[in-house]
Amino acid sequence: MFIGGYLKNSFIIFFLAFLFIIICVQEVTGQSKKIKFGGYGEILYRHFDYGPNQRASTSGSLPDSRAEVDIPRFALTLESYFTEDIYLEAEVEFEHLGTGSALELEYEEFGEYEFESEKGGEVLLEELHITKIFLDEIKLRVGRFYVPVGLLSRAHLPTDYFTSVRPESESQIIPAVWSETGIEVFGKLFGSINYRAQVVNGLESTGFSSERWIVEGHQDKFEFIKATNLAVALRLDYSGIDNFLFGVSGYYGNSSGNRPKPEDMQDFDGNVGIADFHAAYNSDDFIARGLILYGHLENSDIISQRNSSISRNIQAPRTPVAEAALSYYIEAGYNVLKFFDDETSLKLFPFGRYEYYNSMEQVTGNVFADPRFRRNLITFGINFFVLPNLVLKADYSMRGVGGFDSNYNDENTFGLSIGFYDWFVEF
Repeated sequence: MFIGGYLKNSFIIFFLAFLFIIICVQEVTGQSKKIKFGGYGEILYRHFDYGPNQRASTSGSLPDSRAEVDIPRFALTLESYFTEDIYLEAEVEFEHLGTGSALELEYEEFGEYEFESEKGGEVLLEELHITKIFLDEIKLRVGRFYVPVGLLSRAHLPTDYFTSVRPESESQIIPAVWSETGIEVFGKLFGSINYRAQVVNGLESTGFSSERWIVEGHQDKFEFIKATNLAVALRLDYSGIDNFLFGVSGYYGNSSGNRPKPEDMQDFDGNVGIADFHAAYNSDDFIARGLILYGHLENSDIISQRNSSISRNIQAPRTPVAEAALSYYIEAGYNVLKFFDDETSLKLFPFGRYEYYNSMEQVTGNVFADPRFRRNLITFGINFFVLPNLVLKADYSMRGVGGFDSNYNDENTFGLSIGFYDWFVEF
């Protein structure tokens, strides 16, 4: 815990010192540089009426009454313009109170009870890239940046989604706010189409699992990120209609060569393909969003077989992985304060959301499509915007497991959260 706290404090000190040095250099040299330093974060409380172990009975989780408090994330962001057309952007994120050690009771791994020692939280360098602007149509970026798949890659601030936690249907199928290292070309075409094209390091298939599909294939366990297998990502967004945006995105890359022991899959590819269609409408007082995401994994049955015998020391799930995963959601909210005072800056959004996600939508070989991973989720609640960048949230979600006609117990959650973002300093 001491080492974890030391590392956390070192990251903060380094980040602030870096900002201070840039400001001092600016003052000494008299250069007119643009610098922005800010951040965002969340404070969360949740109460559950079900137990944490879905294998506790043949009907799933047992009835329970338990609660959690958390700081899901606090991120610090720095933007520094070397010139008018070359700039650096960095983002350091502290998740779940930073680093440390924690014991986790693992229910998912073949139904076994297993205590694992792992990080209680993380300090992550989510972004570090340098961008060169040639034209509005062509911009070049090198470094670590977000993979442009799904809605969260574009709208991940706490004020960008209604619920107290990020949408499950996206964050349980692909890495939430997914960042990788590589090269990107992006810009605007024909005045209303934004594009992003990337070549980045690929995923690592020992992390694939029944419950979260390829989420834990995001490389973060080892000191170095393997790039034996690269991946490509592409996104197109159309914004030519007032307040409306819709688009598509895709990802494709092999995951076999990035395993700790790639010889496990020497003769087999583990290509991951993901495609999504997304849309959003925002007129300030009425907001609606929707996403459909489908993913396919080549040789999923062989990956499942190979993963079942890997070392426990890797702390990988070691559960079967599906050939295909599917998720979709739609949400909408309206500012009811507009009816009472058209001039007020306060906003109150009652909202509703429906989600479906199945990390085992389609299987192949001897892999069993466990119905526990077919989940329907209905959430309703309110967002109260005290300021445009400060929101108070309350919601109640009802999760159905195994489909509407299953024998699994429902899982209901009440959530409260505070979310914010701001630029603290601008020069």
